[in-house]
Amino acid sequence: MKILTIIVFIVWTSNSFAQKNYLEYHKQAREIENKILDSSYSEAVKLYHSLFREYDFVFAEDCFRAAQTAVVDGDTASAFTFLKRATKQGVTMERILMDSLLVDLQKSNNWTEYESNYDSLREIYTADINWELRNKINELYDLDQFYRDKHELHPWNFLWRPFISIKWKKVVKEIVENELTPLILEYGFPNEKLIGLDEASFHHKHQYDKLKSNFAFIILVHYFSDPRPTTLNEILLSNIETGNISPKQYASLIDFQAQWGRNKYYKGLHYNEWHSTKNEEDLDQINKNREAIGLEDLEKREIKFQRGLDACKERKKGNYNHVRFWIFCG
Repeated sequence: MKILTIIVFIVWTSNSFAQKNYLEYHKQAREIENKILDSSYSEAVKLYHSLFREYDFVFAEDCFRAAQTAVVDGDTASAFTFLKRATKQGVTMERILMDSLLVDLQKSNNWTEYESNYDSLREIYTADINWELRNKINELYDLDQFYRDKHELHPWNFLWRPFISIKWKKVVKEIVENELTPLILEYGFPNEKLIGLDEASFHHKHQYDKLKSNFAFIILVHYFSDPRPTTLNEILLSNIETGNISPKQYASLIDFQAQWGRNKYYKGLHYNEWHSTKNEEDLDQINKNREAIGLEDLEKREIKFQRGLDACKERKKGNYNHVRFWIFCG
C-alpha cells in the first residue's frame, strides 16, 4: 500500500510539472491587452502569436480578441491564423459573423479556405470535450436556474418568494457540496478547457453561442451569495494554474465571499472584480493580490471600464468596430 501511494504521488507530481502554468499565461495575456489599450496593435499581434504557440489550450476570448486586433492592424493572414485557433477552441462561425470587425473577413481570398476547414477544426474542438461531464454540468445548471427563475422572474410569486428562496438555497447547497465539489476534485473545475463553451442549445435562456463557459461558475455565484465555508478556495486557486478556471472567475467568487460572508468564514480581502471594498487602505494589497493571480491592476481595470462606456456612446453613433474586452460595449 505504501509503495502504491508513492507511485501515485510520483505520477501526480510528474503530471503537475508537465502541465503549463496558466498563471504565466494570464499575466502575458494582460500585457498584450495593455498593448491594445495603447493602440500598439502590431506588437499585440506578434505577442499573441508567441502566446498561442506556447500553450496547447488557450481561452476562446483571447483568440477572438487576437483576430479582431489583427483585423484592426490590417494583418489579414494573422487574423485567419487566429480564427482557426478560435474555432479549435470552440468559437462558432455564427459567432464570428456576428462581429462587426470579423464579418468583413468574408471578403478575403482566405475565407474560402477557412470555410472549407471549418468542420474539421470544429471536430478537433468537440473531440476534446468531456461530454459526460458537460452533460452533468448542464443538468446541474438547469436545476439551479429552475429555482432561480421561480424566485427572480415570476413577480406573481411574491408571497411565495421567501419559501422559494429557502428551497433554492437548499438545492444549490446540495448541488455544490454533494455533486459539483466531487466533480471538481476528480476532473478539475469544469470550465471551457474541460467541457467547452456554453452554446445556445444548452439552455433555453441562451440565444447565442458564448465565448466562455459559465455554468459551474454561476452555480457557485449563487452558492457564495450566502456565508459558506472556504473549503473550495485553495482548490479553485490551484485550478487557475491548470487553466481550468480564469482569474476573473476566481476573483469574482472570492468577492462574493467577502461581500456576503459576513466575515463568518472568509476573512480576507476583496479582489474588486465583482464586488468592491470601500476601504482605500486595502487597495495596494488588493492590487498585489490581483497581480498574483494574473489580473490587471485596478487602474488598468478602470481604463477598460471607461473604454467600454465610451464604446457605448460610439455605438449610438453607428461605430461598432471595437476590439472587445466584454466590458459594457467595448
